[in-house]
Amino acid sequence: MRIGYDAKRYFHNRTGLGNYSRTLVNGMMAQYPAHEYSLFDKKAPKHIDLPAQIVSKRNTALFWRQFGISKDINNKGLDVYHGLSAELPYSRPKKAKLVVTIHDLIFKKFPEYYKTVDRLIYAHKTENALRSADVVIATSKQTKADLQNMMPDDEIPIEVIYQDCDPIFYAHHGESGLAKVVKKYGLPETYILMVSKFEKRKNHLNVLKAILSLPNDSIPVVMAGKKGDTYDEVQAFIASNKLTSRVTLIEDVPTQDLPKLYSCATATIFPSLYEGFGIPVLESLVSGTPVITSANSCMEEIAGDAALYFNPEDPESIAYSIKQIEDTMTLDGLNLYIPKRIEPFSDTNILVQHNSLYMRLCSK
Repeated sequence: MRIGYDAKRYFHNRTGLGNYSRTLVNGMMAQYPAHEYSLFDKKAPKHIDLPAQIVSKRNTALFWRQFGISKDINNKGLDVYHGLSAELPYSRPKKAKLVVTIHDLIFKKFPEYYKTVDRLIYAHKTENALRSADVVIATSKQTKADLQNMMPDDEIPIEVIYQDCDPIFYAHHGESGLAKVVKKYGLPETYILMVSKFEKRKNHLNVLKAILSLPNDSIPVVMAGKKGDTYDEVQAFIASNKLTSRVTLIEDVPTQDLPKLYSCATATIFPSLYEGFGIPVLESLVSGTPVITSANSCMEEIAGDAALYFNPEDPESIAYSIKQIEDTMTLDGLNLYIPKRIEPFSDTNILVQHNSLYMRLCSK
């Protein structure tokens, strides 16, 4: 079988969509080496060692990914072309079956977080992908429901296939490795970890308000993530409310350090107002660390009984969950559920599901 992937995020995005693309594509190439793989990206690196053909078009027109790419898909004789981030060509290839992964519809749920032009572009690309795809992959049941609501009059073939996290989160870390990370970032002996970009939807401020209502000796919180539009506001809140001894901010943690931050944490907190999947929840569980998270969107679908849930818009509800996680019996109970909870998200299961889907399409 000849499989092609839209590899823009694979090569150029170092966070969510890029991690999803690399985990899936690298896993497929390793587990199913008999297939022929092609990675399509206009500005792909010139020198890279991969078991795939790289299709790069540096000197072509601006909209090659939307229009000209179909000719290259035809030239490769692909059986399947998979758009990994809600985008497919506008001109349909002659032979290849089209698959697209759609992770979320946040641009529709929270339009205020996007520039008007960006929102319109995302909507147009997503609608084209939904109408063009032979199969749509939604990474959660929540996203599938959102897609069905977006185009209620169309019968869209949607399958839910969860995503896995980077294999680095499955690795075991020795005590010395964990100790080095604790020292590197000046972490407290026990802490709750929050991994999120500093932006409004991720809801850092309500966590800070919850901390403010708790006793001074409550478990401290470490917030790690890229700077975003709320970073300065978060910093100012911490300073003005004298929370510097109870909240630690860490910017731009390298990927190789993240699993250790998770492993050292008592629990993680993920208070997002909305997610299509919520990869930090899975990263935490895979690292062996239970979660306290929002009772909305896909969170319970991902974390199940390995998490406590709160109302993310209510600091008192968040504070109550933080107090609960400080109880040893509660923590032990959550830990018992983690091994079984992460089984559906294993790379083997997910790769088998993708391969089976591709094979089914090609048999039609």
